[in-house]
Amino acid sequence: MSTELISEGVVSETVGEGFYSARELTYIRPQKRRLSEYEAVICNAQPDLDQFDSGGWYLLRPDGLGCQDARTTALVHPNWFQYRDPSSLWQRPYIKLQAQQERSIQGAITSAKVNGAFGDIAPAWLDLVSRYYEAFASFQWGMFKAHAFVTREALSDTLSMTYTFSGMDRLRHQQDIALYSLDLHEHAPGYTEGAGAEAWLNDPACQGARRLVERLLSLQDWGEMVLMTNLVVEPLFTALIGSEFFRRLAPLHGDVVIPVIEMTAEADRLRNRTATQELIKMLTADTDRTGRPVPAARNRELVQGWVDSWYPDALAAVDAFLPVFDAAPAGSGVGERARQRVVSSTADILERACLRVPAAVTS
Repeated sequence: MSTELISEGVVSETVGEGFYSARELTYIRPQKRRLSEYEAVICNAQPDLDQFDSGGWYLLRPDGLGCQDARTTALVHPNWFQYRDPSSLWQRPYIKLQAQQERSIQGAITSAKVNGAFGDIAPAWLDLVSRYYEAFASFQWGMFKAHAFVTREALSDTLSMTYTFSGMDRLRHQQDIALYSLDLHEHAPGYTEGAGAEAWLNDPACQGARRLVERLLSLQDWGEMVLMTNLVVEPLFTALIGSEFFRRLAPLHGDVVIPVIEMTAEADRLRNRTATQELIKMLTADTDRTGRPVPAARNRELVQGWVDSWYPDALAAVDAFLPVFDAAPAGSGVGERARQRVVSSTADILERACLRVPAAVTS
């Protein structure tokens, strides 16, 4: 078999002559013994001059960078194409997964309409949903926009695919909130649709979240964006508002739909965090899969510096939202315990990545 068709690090003798079958591409080095369908449909789709292309880029950007350029992140790895998403998602299974999520939400909404459950929701809770759940949709839209940058700049096809789906998760959640707001407007007496925009722009409880989103949108380093989103912002702030406030408190006020919406979002966050932990593992290994050295200590120090910078902003967003707990009839005194849970969970997530909560932050 011609060696020109074999990616770096693949030994032809271990692959054999020709193909195992028409569905096995021997120029892609599989993570395991045999090529997976996930690898077959994604790998080697993105151009890379250090991997299998040559001759330079046809066009350069105004700043002189190429179409794909290692300088779009301060993180360093000898071969970004070695990354694999633990969930092995590509387009078809991703759509199937999210269709299942949406069917569960639609089932809850349909049942609530049929059995009159919308009329059981406490008026005070409806006021909080109209203001802060709709504002949460703005937060999710901003997260989606921030991920669009990663889709463009990530340095391998597998990374681009993983974080494209991560961005789409946020878009799905934003639209679920918007659709639920319309259903409440139609079926829940006293619900005022459209209050979220004003809250997002002006309510003190939302300004920490706005700062996080605007800072993410301003980043020029795609690695910082995905790592800080999934290791700090999501487990600390998003978990507080999505899980601790809306999922836990909604059923106590007669709202049976929001917990279903939020549990689907929690499943997405877990999948994205697992994918990011795999990226951290790759960046802090001693060598890559072919034995080339990885600057693990440098990468870890860089990421810890990002954590030290982002954690205080995320915690400030948490603290800004805490007074909203006391505005809920069943939420009085609950906010501080919720804060303790997300702080503890985030510390555990960072520790598993061999990182730590900034010493200067008093939790």
